[in-house]
Amino acid sequence: MMTTDSQLSFDMERIIAWGDCDAAGITYYAKNFEWFTDGYMQLLNSLGLPYMETFHYQGISLVCLKADCQYKKMLRPLEKIIVRTTLHSLTRTRLEFHYQVIKGNGEVAAEGVTSHTYVNNDGKPLNLQRKFPTLWESFNNKFLNK
Repeated sequence: MMTTDSQLSFDMERIIAWGDCDAAGITYYAKNFEWFTDGYMQLLNSLGLPYMETFHYQGISLVCLKADCQYKKMLRPLEKIIVRTTLHSLTRTRLEFHYQVIKGNGEVAAEGVTSHTYVNNDGKPLNLQRKFPTLWESFNNKFLNK
C-alpha cells in the first residue's frame, strides 16, 4: 500500500439544501455518503482522471468495499460547508479516500472513509497495474508526485 504525507485532496463547496434534511431540520445522515461520492469524483476529475472516461468507459468500476462516517456536529439548511476529500492510499487493487465535512466556522461536522476495489464488467476484481498499465502509471505518478 502506498501512502504519502503530501496526499491528493480536493475541497468541494456546498450549501446544505432543504432536501438534504430530515423532519428534525438537520441533515439526513446518508447524505454524507452522497457527498463523499461527489467528492471523490471531483478529486479524480481535478487530477485529469474523470471517472466516466477513465474508468467506466474502459470497463472498470470502483466498487465500495467499506464506508464509514463519524458525525460530530449538526448541519442545517443553508449552511455552507466544504467536503474535503483526500486520496489516502493507492494500490494495484484498491484505493481509499478520507473525508472531512467542514462547517463555515471551521468546525469538523463529520469525518469519513471509503475503501474501493477495481472490478471489470463481470464484477471480478482486477489488478489495475497488470490490466491497464498506462492508467496505473498515470494514476500512481500523480499520487506519488503530489
